[in-house]
Amino acid sequence: MLRRAGVSVVGALVVCASPAAAAEIPILLPSVRTSLTPGPPLAGASSPTEVLFPRGMTSDQRVLVGIDATGKPITIAVVQRLTLHKLGDYSFAVPGPIADVEGAAGSASEPGLRHDAILWAGFSPGNKTLAARATLRVPPAVKLLPFRVSVAREGNALLVRGENTSAAPGPVLVGTISPREAAVALDETRRRLRLGRSAPDLYARISRVPLSQSEPIAAPLDVRVELGGMHVSYRLGDGGPLRFTLRIPHPPPGAKLRLVVTPVPPERLLTPPGTATWAETARRGRLPRSRLLERVSRIRLAVARALQYQTFLSNPDVIGDAHAVYVYETAMKTAAPPPVASPDKGGDNAWQAALFAALAVVGATGLVVLWANS
Repeated sequence: MLRRAGVSVVGALVVCASPAAAAEIPILLPSVRTSLTPGPPLAGASSPTEVLFPRGMTSDQRVLVGIDATGKPITIAVVQRLTLHKLGDYSFAVPGPIADVEGAAGSASEPGLRHDAILWAGFSPGNKTLAARATLRVPPAVKLLPFRVSVAREGNALLVRGENTSAAPGPVLVGTISPREAAVALDETRRRLRLGRSAPDLYARISRVPLSQSEPIAAPLDVRVELGGMHVSYRLGDGGPLRFTLRIPHPPPGAKLRLVVTPVPPERLLTPPGTATWAETARRGRLPRSRLLERVSRIRLAVARALQYQTFLSNPDVIGDAHAVYVYETAMKTAAPPPVASPDKGGDNAWQAALFAALAVVGATGLVVLWANS
């Protein structure tokens, strides 16, 4: 867990603050376009020299993470589809730790490759898809993945542990806000979720200049675990835990493990308790005043963090619609992960532990990662 940083006065966020207006100070709430560090989109060693495209470009991408028998990422690729919806010339680069790139199915053009960049240039007749499959260098890319999985055996069972690793320090506002103002902010945030990064900024009126303190902000993740015919789903974050442990007794021999991870907005935190709107909750006196501005700030920053993970590779149109899904998959058999050490068992099992370790090494030598087609 990240530790809180020092508290500071938010001067830049206050609009028209003066003694005469001290009773009602309009402040800018955290923007849904806030980019927290560390986090995506990925960067490369070089910067694009020309950026030209008709506005409204959308991005859809599948981040394909090949994992070994223990859950460690060993290959990372991204299938990205950029769609131009208007007439015009385009010339831009998508940066990242790119090792190789090729055109993906459905692409109207072939991508170019420069050091740490995918190159696109041409003309859009009004509707054109640019699709590329990029192979990434694992060490720099793995640091910005939003999810971590580990796999191990425990007797005849398989232990799958997942963790939301998307948290980064975010500037949370600290101060006093009325339930009415907070309700307006929460209702507007909820209503504008569909606008994504193009949602307009929100202001609120408070009685005093707020402070800002750094707190960990995570993107909520929907995680679907698939093994054989079994499917289990989790929501990590959004007011709930950031980790899970799944014990699968007697996994099917030869079954492959697949986890589909999708960044989502904090829908649970944005759902009013027992009412249709937060305004109604406030009218009924069910919206507590304590730490209310902090609550609004955290929710809006969680929206921003989820949107940030929708662009593992960047969309050159920074306010264009973007969606991403992260697929973790292994071709290893479920018998391959090393067993969990158990202090209750005697030395009679020592040779079994050595055998499991040897099998894991042999299996890793012949590992074949199965990529999902977009």
